[in-house]
Amino acid sequence: MMIKASMGALILAASMTTGFSFNAHVPLGHGVQVVGAFSGPPSGPGPGTIVDWAVGQSTARIGSFAPSGTLEGNSFYVGYDIPRHEIFIPTEAGTTVVMKPGTLKPIATFSSLPGGRLARVTPNHQMVLELSSTQVAAYSTRAGYSQRFVDPVGGNAVIVSPNGHDAFVGGNMDSTITEIALPSGRIIRQFSVPRSGDLVWAHGQIFSADIKTGVMTVLNPRTGTITRIPTPEVDPSFSYSDIPAANAGFMQLAVSPGQQYVYAAGFSGHILKFSALDDTYLGEVPVRVNLQGLNQLSGLAVLPGGKTAVVTVENLKETAVVELSSGKILRLLPHVASNRWLVIP
Repeated sequence: MMIKASMGALILAASMTTGFSFNAHVPLGHGVQVVGAFSGPPSGPGPGTIVDWAVGQSTARIGSFAPSGTLEGNSFYVGYDIPRHEIFIPTEAGTTVVMKPGTLKPIATFSSLPGGRLARVTPNHQMVLELSSTQVAAYSTRAGYSQRFVDPVGGNAVIVSPNGHDAFVGGNMDSTITEIALPSGRIIRQFSVPRSGDLVWAHGQIFSADIKTGVMTVLNPRTGTITRIPTPEVDPSFSYSDIPAANAGFMQLAVSPGQQYVYAAGFSGHILKFSALDDTYLGEVPVRVNLQGLNQLSGLAVLPGGKTAVVTVENLKETAVVELSSGKILRLLPHVASNRWLVIP
């Protein structure tokens, strides 16, 4: 109700811009955009702010989707519908705001899953899936945004198969990944993959990041084969109740354009690299925006071409563009931090 009541004010509000330092001689994908909701807590009030950055330009556009300090302002992972050029921003309050990229003007809101802060648009662009800690729901992407189904399966990670036939849901407090048929919402089966902090699809398999143990699990849903890849991304004192104090742990996953590689943002300050062709760990690349202390990486998006990435340094509230081969910092975007970045074409 609060978002709907303030919609006129939000549409009339002018967007802000923020600048960054950069190396003008490095090509960084002009025309490519990344969007993300500003970082917020796992529950409770959030900043109500979203950023849309056309990579290669000297400013990023900042917009408001809800008043700061409200449940309506807490979003985690936005979805994007390519044909309609619409951003879906799910919120803790159980309302979803629909925006246009570029202008960042809200064009609609609809009632959605309470506590649902994560959204994914299906490959056929007919539905947007939203996930809370206890439920997953689907809504039509067309005007009216009617609810298609609700299942009692929650978590903080959901991925859809490339053919759009199935969704897979996991959570960092859960012991399984659940497969759900689309568009019916029928629960099909479960796989023994614990603590999914994020999920990506690469080379016909699902990669699942375990924030607590630093283990990357690879699931082949066709055969049921499960491969576990240990890494040094482990904090022995890790606690779910105080994640900001961690000095290691997986955050967002990203995939190279050809799906040969999977990358993980680590709270240790490293981007970890995996082969999606033979399910092996290939090493880590340090990102050193802060030379005097921690560089807790969270949001991560590989840019077209596969040689550079956008990454959030959570503890500094800054975003960097880095070379994936070396970790060299190519640009900095100060005062901007998103837990989950999304590349939009």
